[in-house]
Amino acid sequence: MSTNPGRERKILLEKLNERDASIRGRYLISTSSLDSLIRDIISFHFCPPSQDDKRRQFISLILQQHIQKSQSILDILEKIVTLNYSDQLKKYPALFKDLRGIAEYTLWLSGAKLDTSYASNSTDQIDIIRLSYYDQNGEMCYKNVSLEHIEERISDCSNLQFALEDIRSEIRDKILTDTR
Repeated sequence: MSTNPGRERKILLEKLNERDASIRGRYLISTSSLDSLIRDIISFHFCPPSQDDKRRQFISLILQQHIQKSQSILDILEKIVTLNYSDQLKKYPALFKDLRGIAEYTLWLSGAKLDTSYASNSTDQIDIIRLSYYDQNGEMCYKNVSLEHIEERISDCSNLQFALEDIRSEIRDKILTDTR
């Protein structure tokens, strides 16, 4: 019998929080890279590569401080690509649908709360966390999120990162060619 049940609960909660940071943190770092890449692409469109100081200011002053919602940034990128680089849409027809799916999932994942009441039942599940959130009707819901599921989502992010890096290269090349 334990001499200090509060200490055991504290250790259990610490382990649960570490698992949460490991599972959600991996995904959020991946999506953060996507967001930075999207902002970089937008900045290249408006500030040619030869104007790196202006480009950095544009990212800092406009894209990071005044346009912080990822949905707004995606709308800007979509408009730029549609109007100026439509050939990229042919290469990546599902790009914006996939990016919006990632943005929606990221918003959900970052807003959901770790269900610590579930901690005592989950000591043997080292790769699952249980999150609680409110649905559109205001009902409390619970969802288990596994490391395997997050790894699949990270793989989706990696595929999108590849596409975005390709688009960034195309935009840079086109701008460099047009400015010569």
